[in-house]
Amino acid sequence: MRAIRLQLDTRGRVLLTPALRAATGLEPGVKLQVVVEDGELAISPGESAERGRQPTLDRKGRLTLPGQLRKSLNLAPGTVLLLRVESPGLRLVTPGRLLGRLKAARLALTEALQD
Repeated sequence: MRAIRLQLDTRGRVLLTPALRAATGLEPGVKLQVVVEDGELAISPGESAERGRQPTLDRKGRLTLPGQLRKSLNLAPGTVLLLRVESPGLRLVTPGRLLGRLKAARLALTEALQD
């Protein structure tokens, strides 16, 4: 499955369609765990260790990212996020962060090939 573009609304939410919820195994009322890895958010069913950093999924399929989490990742309203399904769960990343990692990998590869 390819990456899906979503946009963060003014309340820090992205809408997960019924098909996305089914593919990720995320359902309203299920506790969600979030792990931040290299600027990406990995969200899966489970208990989150940190209070105040736990996203929620409402009955309409809106995934809300807490303000503290959005602030730590510099996510403002209107930010475009790329979603990748990881069963169970999903991974969110900004296009800019993804391009930055690709450029860094390309530079590291170029340097390694020159040695």
